[in-house]
Amino acid sequence: MTEDKIDFNEFDPKVIADVSQQNKALVLDFYSDLSAGNHQGAMDRLDEDLEYRVGGNPAEFPLAGVHSKAELIEVLGKIGAAVPGGVQVEIFSAIAEGNQVVVEFIARGVSDSGKTYENRVAFSCEVIDGKIRKVREYLDTLHANAVLIER
Repeated sequence: MTEDKIDFNEFDPKVIADVSQQNKALVLDFYSDLSAGNHQGAMDRLDEDLEYRVGGNPAEFPLAGVHSKAELIEVLGKIGAAVPGGVQVEIFSAIAEGNQVVVEFIARGVSDSGKTYENRVAFSCEVIDGKIRKVREYLDTLHANAVLIER
């Protein structure tokens, strides 16, 4: 078994299910903390070697690209400045298998210029040793850019 992958042939199905549920709870708690404005609680759930990938072309959507944990804090600061009342998250789907967790939700808020932000987002997360190590975020970058960046 490698450090980053689970060999499902080595484990009892109940163990896999337990690990999957623990990882799912960790990821859901991360997004719950972000939605509630508890950024420190959310950051505590991230691995120090985080690789957070936001879809899109950075030349067209400045928040796109691969971010470290420190860079993610900067990105969240930009979003916070654009949506001073915060972004609320309504999760409608979460599935987990082993160290992979996929979450779908709608992110809502109102920008400082009065524009409504409502974006359907999907995240694929990899959990290693009880911390979120990798995230791939998929969203409507045109809408996010219009509300969060161009405001």
